[in-house]
Amino acid sequence: MKKITLLSYALIAYTVGMASLLYLMGFLINLYVPKSIDSGTTEGLWLPLFSNMGLLVAYFAIHSVMARPWFKAAWQRIIPAGTERSTYILISGVTVFLLVLLWQPLTTTIWLTENPIARNLIITLYLGGWTLMTLATFNINHFAFFGLQQAWASLRSQRQQSPGFSARYLYALTRHPISLGWLIVMWATPAMSLGHLLMAIVATLYIFIITPVEEADLVAEIGDDYRHYQQTVRRFLPIPKKVAQ
Repeated sequence: MKKITLLSYALIAYTVGMASLLYLMGFLINLYVPKSIDSGTTEGLWLPLFSNMGLLVAYFAIHSVMARPWFKAAWQRIIPAGTERSTYILISGVTVFLLVLLWQPLTTTIWLTENPIARNLIITLYLGGWTLMTLATFNINHFAFFGLQQAWASLRSQRQQSPGFSARYLYALTRHPISLGWLIVMWATPAMSLGHLLMAIVATLYIFIITPVEEADLVAEIGDDYRHYQQTVRRFLPIPKKVAQ
């Protein structure tokens, strides 16, 4: 019964995580959701500006801390085996919904693309960013990425196995296709408001700050294979990298 409960927990976490991403997809582009990044009105400028900034810093700080190896090691001594990743996904989903709920719109227009062809091209690029992120999770094992494989292994009393290091498919073109996808979806919008610009800037700064930290963790875990990978594949842009002979 305990194992079935843990698997149910993982499925709930997966559902919440995926639902939050689907909502965020509509939230950023102001389509198909009851509350989007620019919906509603806000009194004043500085209070909503600093409130949104606080929300973003708190959101990214939580994600950064929970992704660190030292936190994972400590966390796994507290929570049931096989649920560490599911808990991360659940908290990620809940914090996305909290961010959306508490977000205060700043609707001053930074740019607005009214040409139908240009608008459609930008939206296509936006959807391409989400597609890139989705495909990247399957490149590295989608079900392990979202915690389902770990819960299934625990249900079957199997030893948890690391997916290991792989530089195939999208990861042969860019070391961080998921981060590249996030950069695309943050900036590819036909209507950039002040609030959207704030989120895009903070998200971009976070990605550029946290990526070297993540790579240092990967070097510590994988060693020379990852160092060689760094020398042959660019961090974000899928442009061939010349290797010194």
